[in-house]
Formats: sequence, C-alpha cells, structure tokens
Amino acid sequence: MTFNDCLSGERPGTMKTETDMFKHFLLAITLIAGLGCGCKSVGDRKPGDNYSLIMLYLEQNNDGTKYSREMAVYRADPFIFYVNSEPFLSTADLEKATLMEARGGFALQFQFNRHGTAVLESFTTSNKGKRIAIFCQFTEPRVLAAPMITQRNATGIIRFTPDCSREEGERIVKGLTTAIKKIKGNSK
Repeated sequence: MTFNDCLSGERPGTMKTETDMFKHFLLAITLIAGLGCGCKSVGDRKPGDNYSLIMLYLEQNNDGTKYSREMAVYRADPFIFYVNSEPFLSTADLEKATLMEARGGFALQFQFNRHGTAVLESFTTSNKGKRIAIFCQFTEPRVLAAPMITQRNATGIIRFTPDCSREEGERIVKGLTTAIKKIKGNSK
C-alpha cells in the first residue's frame, strides 16, 4: 500500500473499478496538493485541515528481497528491525484515535473499524512474538512504536506509548481525526 492508497481510503487487497480508481486518484491528488505531502499548512487551507496518516507493518526476517524493509524505532536509542514492505492496516481501517493519560505520561489509542479489527485479530493470532511497526506520517514520517505481539487482539484497539512529545501526540490525533472524517466522507 502506498501513501496515496492510504489517503484514498483503500484497504490492502481491495479490488477497484476504473471509476473507483479515477475517483480515488483525484481524491489523492486533491489531498496531496492540500497536504503538501505532510501536515504543514499550505495555501489558504484552514489550520484544522492538517492530516496525519498511519500504516502498520508486520516484522519479518530480512530476506534480501523487495518484500522486506528496514525500520528504526526509538530515536534516542534506535532499534532496527525488518518489516514486510506492505502495511497490513492503514488510516482507512481506523475508526478513532485518542490521546490518553497513562502512568508516567500519555499513550495513543487506535480503535479500528470492523475490517481493521478482523485483520488485527488475524495478524495477532498467527504472529505471536513478532513486532508491529506503527508508522505515522505527520510533520515528519517516523515509527512511533513497535509493540511485540504477545496475544490475540480481538478488540480492535491498540494502546501504546509513542516516541513523540505530547504536543506531537495531540497533533497526530487531530490529524488522524481529520483524515478519518475525510476518508469516511469520500467513501459515501
């Protein structure tokens, strides 16, 4: 899945008709023009029109092919690992993003829609012991966290402590909320 697929609201593996592809292409072009490929204000957009995007990648061995990609998490003390080059969940699968108070700071919580919940359950059931790279595009693209899969997740909710400041976390949640509304509005 590409950055543009994430913007268009397409899910990995979704079949598209030519009309749908054209509609989503136009949406992606419109959003990218407005986004400036990030969350910085561009032109005469309103300040609330900033977007954030997420993509979740599954850890895998580096097989030396185009199907594995290196990721780094924790900027202060980077941990490097490899993931499948295609995300298994994206912003299109997100229902809600929340910043929550947590012991010693804050956490981000992502609640996935019905499709996202089913995919998350499937991946967490069959991949215990692997990491999920939670990649976010906001003012800068980076991996926010890489939690280890320890058990099946049938709730569709992921809560994690991100590698970002509270201000960045608030900006990410606001941007994801805006993107979710835009994706839902364009899918009707």
